[in-house]
Amino acid sequence: MKKNTNATWLRNLVTFCLILSVFSTYTMVASAKPDNKPLMGELVISGSNTNGDSPSATINGEPAESGRTFFSSGTVATSENSSATIKLGKLGFINLTPNSNLSLSFSENKISGTLSAGQIKVFNSEGVEVNIKTADSLISNEAQQKGIFTVGVQTGATKAFAETGAVFMNNGNTVVPLQTAQDDDDDDNNSSVAPLLIFAGIVSAAVIYVLVNDDEGDGFVSPVR
Repeated sequence: MKKNTNATWLRNLVTFCLILSVFSTYTMVASAKPDNKPLMGELVISGSNTNGDSPSATINGEPAESGRTFFSSGTVATSENSSATIKLGKLGFINLTPNSNLSLSFSENKISGTLSAGQIKVFNSEGVEVNIKTADSLISNEAQQKGIFTVGVQTGATKAFAETGAVFMNNGNTVVPLQTAQDDDDDDNNSSVAPLLIFAGIVSAAVIYVLVNDDEGDGFVSPVR
């Protein structure tokens, strides 16, 4: 009778251990599902070979090729003859001009970065919060709006402007102005006026030439004289 009791107790213990093992395995598999994978971006490098060198950029100080995977909390730096784009999937993407240095972190619906040199252009999707720090400013967006804005650092000063959406500096104390087409319009106006001035000059020269030749022609007396 005692042996049967021991055998029953042993079977119950083994059964409990098996159930515990199955439960632990299921929990590990569930926690490793694709939705919990870290977000990743992609670095695309472009540029001109003016100095005979290929366009180049680095990630965390190491040379990187176009198409390399970019993880959050990384730093991208471009050379003097290269620009780069960091594609962030549904969050949007960021363009870097030559000689730029950007430390970037991102998570679900949020992009955070520190720009220490150069210039970037941010394209954020609707519902994505963006915060870009510089040495003297903090640029943030209206997360509920799809936006495009530029942030640049030159000689220690921060400049920013928005193309679409609402963008602010220093915790909303300053509204970043929208980029306007006024300069482009002025250029267009100047370019349209220039041909008219040239044409008028040609016509005037032609009129003067005709009058002079007519005055010197045989048998013709100018009405002015």
